[in-house]
Amino acid sequence: MIKLELEEFVEEIKAEMYGYEEIEESMINDWEDRFRAWVAKVKDKKIKNDRIKFGPNSIKVELKDETDIFKIVDKFLVAVTHNEIDKYFIDWQL
Repeated sequence: MIKLELEEFVEEIKAEMYGYEEIEESMINDWEDRFRAWVAKVKDKKIKNDRIKFGPNSIKVELKDETDIFKIVDKFLVAVTHNEIDKYFIDWQL
């Protein structure tokens, strides 16, 4: 199990996304905005997710291992190449 601060997790995902020509910077920024909105819903208990932990001064993301990062980015890449970014975010889970 890997635990990352929210900011570190977001930066890891973005760094991986920048490695793909197909994923434009505007798409990466959109992913970040939508992910942060999703985290806010988890915090407000509108969505249940056991892999986001809220502390008094931090938010931590729990990953099974590094492959979780690659899976998130790979799914996003597929959504980009199929022009289905909105579909990617429907029922998004970590």
